[in-house]
Amino acid sequence: MRRNILEALRERVVVADGAMGSLLFERGVDSASCYDALNLTDPALVRSIHQAYAAAGAEVVETNTFGANRVKLGRFDLAHRMREINVRGAELARAEAGDGRWVAGAMGPLGRMGEDVVEPAEVEGIFAEQARALVEGGADFIMLETFASLTLLLAALRGVKGSVDVPVAAQMVFTQRGRTHSGRSARECFEALIAAGADMVGLNCGIGPKNALEVVQGLGPVGAPLSVLPNAGFPEAAGDRLMYASSPEYFARQTAACASHGARLLGGCCGTGPEHIAALVRALDAGSSVVHVVASAPQEQESRTAAPTRLARRLEEGKVVLVELDPPKHLDVEPVLAAAQALAAAGVDAITIAENPLAVPRLSNIVLAGMVRARTGAEVVVHLTGRDRNLVGMQSTIMGLAASGLHNVLAVTGDPPSAGSAERVSGVYDLRSMELMSLLAGFNQGRNHYGDAMRLPVNFCIGGAFNPNTRNMALQVGRMEKKIAAGATHFLTQPVYSRARVDEILAATAHVKAPIVLGIMPLASHRNAEFLHNEFPGIEIPVETRDRMARAGDNGQQEGIDIAWELLEYAWPHFAGVYIIPPFNRHAMALELMRRLGRSRP
Repeated sequence: MRRNILEALRERVVVADGAMGSLLFERGVDSASCYDALNLTDPALVRSIHQAYAAAGAEVVETNTFGANRVKLGRFDLAHRMREINVRGAELARAEAGDGRWVAGAMGPLGRMGEDVVEPAEVEGIFAEQARALVEGGADFIMLETFASLTLLLAALRGVKGSVDVPVAAQMVFTQRGRTHSGRSARECFEALIAAGADMVGLNCGIGPKNALEVVQGLGPVGAPLSVLPNAGFPEAAGDRLMYASSPEYFARQTAACASHGARLLGGCCGTGPEHIAALVRALDAGSSVVHVVASAPQEQESRTAAPTRLARRLEEGKVVLVELDPPKHLDVEPVLAAAQALAAAGVDAITIAENPLAVPRLSNIVLAGMVRARTGAEVVVHLTGRDRNLVGMQSTIMGLAASGLHNVLAVTGDPPSAGSAERVSGVYDLRSMELMSLLAGFNQGRNHYGDAMRLPVNFCIGGAFNPNTRNMALQVGRMEKKIAAGATHFLTQPVYSRARVDEILAATAHVKAPIVLGIMPLASHRNAEFLHNEFPGIEIPVETRDRMARAGDNGQQEGIDIAWELLEYAWPHFAGVYIIPPFNRHAMALELMRRLGRSRP
């Protein structure tokens, strides 16, 4: 009779198997198909992989059920077969494991979530039902693996622990720096998981054996058995396939060395096969020498702090006038630079430069910001969206902004892209506005997302967007408060077109200490007014204003300036300034409003 896996781990190192998906792909399974469904459609293929790992010396055989939860199966219209796929997956592994090996019920995360799963209780239920099916099929313990989110893993752990009476391993994905992508350390994660009831904690996927060893070396004692199942190095794309360069011998040396630092369950993840597991068994049997990795001493952040930007000082000292310019959809930047030069000469406090509004490709606003500053000497605000860059690209961009001295940033989520029949465009959204603000605030504290020191100080002036054109003003004010907590120091509003809306903003934000700069977008014509009201997100124009623009006819632009001035004059005493958004980059309209305000130099 098999002993409890935890009893064995307290006494010795146990070897787990390697990747399932890599081998299925090698044996001809289309990468776009549902690998978990093979438990029903091609059980012989799944059993052959289990058999190969058992022959290589693996003592733990993982089920082919990594994505067999209701949510992921639903994307293949297989949610109704969740129990059947998991029970059969455990039965196949049990058949090859026999009496002398353990079966681990493999359970992965839910993937990118839409609106289909919201409540934590529902998330817990999804993992609970999968765990019950795996144990029903013969799993000796549950292995929650490849979780990048500690929050999701804790929910999964609660669901599994509350539904089955077998040990549960909880494994996370870490970066080369030993942190999650949200910046949590391995020790912090493991302590939280153990406190929540995890019987085993560890890491898998994401990094290769060398980095896994470095993470384990820096841990110190852990209050539960530690599992380490790294990838076979970092992948290289070859068509539809990811190739891993690590030889079985190299993988085995580095992974086996983790045992000297407390690891008790060792195996492999992506890119590893039976040959890697066989080499790992040989290395452990031979008492492989520890590979010493000396980490370089971290660079201490200098005690210096960067000076605030001119815009930040102006927001503290008095009222500001900001004017927005859009980058062109072509390469001729001279008209925009000429407009910026005129605004700078008139005394604008800062020129804001939008980033691909409405998800339409334009010249890089960061490049244009540098050109505007070089030509005019004016303070520049760069709009930064979470739509177009993943977490890696965003950090690279922020470092570039810091190194270029472009320290005024308006952090926004970004308009969602629309895809036509002839193109495919997708938003990234690794970071939405609040997460982007937190990232910028972290750079102000001298560290990137992973906690790495940036060596030189930076002081981003972090702006946030506020949309008052909503039926639920309290919700938007609540978001404003969360943005302040995330690092926002001031706010620019969406364009406003009525005194009533101005009064609503003032009443709803009376308790907010952060400066609020009111958005004013002069109307260019009746057609422009109708388009903005009916099609542009976040803008609402009263019918009286639209009727007034209709009566203006060919004098629409002048009427638009008059309407904007009436509202600006009313609101000016109550806000930290005005944010003028001239339509179609018609900067002359902004200059006229500045002249009437008395903020334009002669």
